[in-house]
Amino acid sequence: MMKFQLLSTSGTKYDDEAYEVLVPTRAGVVGIFDQHMPMISAAQAGVLSVRKKSSDPDNAMEHFAINGGLVEVDGKTVRFVADDVTTTDEVSEQEASAALKRAEELVKNAPNQIALNEAHRLLHHSSAQLHLARLKKRPHR
Repeated sequence: MMKFQLLSTSGTKYDDEAYEVLVPTRAGVVGIFDQHMPMISAAQAGVLSVRKKSSDPDNAMEHFAINGGLVEVDGKTVRFVADDVTTTDEVSEQEASAALKRAEELVKNAPNQIALNEAHRLLHHSSAQLHLARLKKRPHR
């Protein structure tokens, strides 16, 4: 078991033991376990997942929508810091779907590269929140 901390500008979202943490990166999803080699890496917008115990099935994992961030691993502790972290309690499928539609419109109508970059950031985060809302609806056993 390792210690996992998920921190955002609005406070601590998770601070407990974990068996496995799955972090979305540009190279794909990185699985982090106890005794993982030390690293610091940037994450991309997506869903970060936490398995508390090795015996927990996939549908018992905790999920968080992230808008990028930074992960630090030292072998015993994993810290993830992000500006924006959304828990399953903070998102609804209807709101996330509406946000995704708004972000798609922003991408389509962006007047310049700066606006387009921001619209893409919102699009990726809204997509992660919608994915999180749909994961929340899956039955837990």
